[in-house]
Formats: sequence, structure tokens, C-alpha cells
Amino acid sequence: MTTLREVLEEAFAVFNSCEAAELRRFIHPDATWPNTLETGETLIGQNAVLAHFARLFATLRPNIHLIEVIEETDQSLTVEAQYAVETEDGQVWSDTRARLTYHFRDGLLSGMTILSGF
Repeated sequence: MTTLREVLEEAFAVFNSCEAAELRRFIHPDATWPNTLETGETLIGQNAVLAHFARLFATLRPNIHLIEVIEETDQSLTVEAQYAVETEDGQVWSDTRARLTYHFRDGLLSGMTILSGF
């Protein structure tokens, strides 16, 4: 059986490869996600979340490393992560540490709550 941590680690690896379509297998159909690129509004549904990632990958290259993972509940993990983000031409756009809670449903990512760092 795959643990939530394993799902999250694999999703991060795919995210770092900037392959938005490949993330579909990790995102729950009813996911809600903060729009961290544009308006800050809540994105609703797998297609909206994946479209957000596609827009992000069109202009930025994220490289995220998990520093700490804490199991909060049987359906959520809180992480501390280092977010290094570059523009397409290799300029550092952001390099920050963030604390986030990832929520799961049916073994898939169903949401993210930003606790600090964005």
C-alpha cells in the first residue's frame, strides 16, 4: 500500500519536472487549490488545478525540496519545503521556505493550505 508521504514525494518529483499533464494521476477530481500564481482565489476541480500548473510551468521552473514531513491526520501532511523558482531564462524569481498542509482524499491530493512562506 502506498503511503500519503510516498504519493506526495512522487507528486513533487513530477511537479519539479514541469509536466502538468503527468500530475493528473495525483490530483483528486474534486481538488481545491490556492491560485499561487495569479489571483490567490481558490481553484476548484482537477482541471482547474492542472491548468494552473500548466500556466505556471509556461513561465517558471520550480524546484521544490521537502525538508520535513509531519503526519497531521490520516488524510493530511504538513511539510516544510524549500521553493526555488527560476524564470525560463534561468533568473531566480523566488527562493523561499514554505510551510504547507496537503490534504488527501481517496489517496490523492485534494487540497493545499498555505501556512507560511508565500
